[in-house]
Amino acid sequence: MSGAGLRVVVLTYGTGGEHEQLLDSLTREGIEPDRILLVHNPSTPDERQPSSRDGCEVMSASHNLGYAAGMNLGIQRQLSRGCELLLLLTHDARLRPGALPELVDAAKANPEYGVLGPILLLTGTDTPFSFGGITHANGRVEHLKFEPVAHGGIAHCDWVDGGTMLIRAESFDRAGDFDERFWGYCEDADLCLRMSRAGFRVGVVVGARADQAPGGSKRPGPWAYLLTRNGMAYAYRFAGARGLVSVTGGALLNALVELVRTSARATRLRPGSPAERWAVAVGTFLGVADFFRRRWGPPPASLPGTGDLQNVDAPSLEETTGGG
Repeated sequence: MSGAGLRVVVLTYGTGGEHEQLLDSLTREGIEPDRILLVHNPSTPDERQPSSRDGCEVMSASHNLGYAAGMNLGIQRQLSRGCELLLLLTHDARLRPGALPELVDAAKANPEYGVLGPILLLTGTDTPFSFGGITHANGRVEHLKFEPVAHGGIAHCDWVDGGTMLIRAESFDRAGDFDERFWGYCEDADLCLRMSRAGFRVGVVVGARADQAPGGSKRPGPWAYLLTRNGMAYAYRFAGARGLVSVTGGALLNALVELVRTSARATRLRPGSPAERWAVAVGTFLGVADFFRRRWGPPPASLPGTGDLQNVDAPSLEETTGGG
């Protein structure tokens, strides 16, 4: 495919080089490097820039901005250059062969869709991870685990996972970009909700497949904290006070269950380390508290189970262009 009218933002983190395979797949599909922008969230203050391709721009933050603010940097830069469609990818996403033209063709044939995504499979398998997302009446979100009915190659859903999103550029004018208060998690559902309320549809292209590896187990404390706090904010935006009460009650119940699991592991009634369940319990309780305290942005550094989450609080942004 030519890639005409399409620009790409790839959000990277750390120095693992996971994005290189993704860049290779994009160039194999005919995307020129000068249409790809890497936004790099460094895991340490002096981390080197990620490798790139000649002509591919790299924007390096001086700290880990999280998903929402990092993606917004790339979105603003690419929109300023002009495009019809913007493909947003995290460095661990893997488009399977033919997925990109399927997505682009579907978007061009169906201008009523503001956001499209592929069917997501667990990395390296054919096990479904997400057929898009659904929002329940109380504002609770979850991934669809069964293939929905498609019309014209697209199955309607409420939101798509932020790891792989194809967004119509004009929709940002009417709905805005990611809510940076969220920092990470639930910002994809929130953006899709605002896109829907602005008059656009959201769907998955059933002929497109991509791999995704959920990362919650790498950082159980922040994962639980952000899903709880941001999930409450999303539920309130979606369903008002009724949604907030329902989702808050569910979060507190889940936290109590995690405390029981922690105790069972600590007393060897159940196998496994109690540390992970304790991190989830603490993260959930603190997420509830911080929603009501209106504390936004990154998770607190004091959380247990931070895992690979580092370097979240330095102030500035540096930009470079070139082949890395």
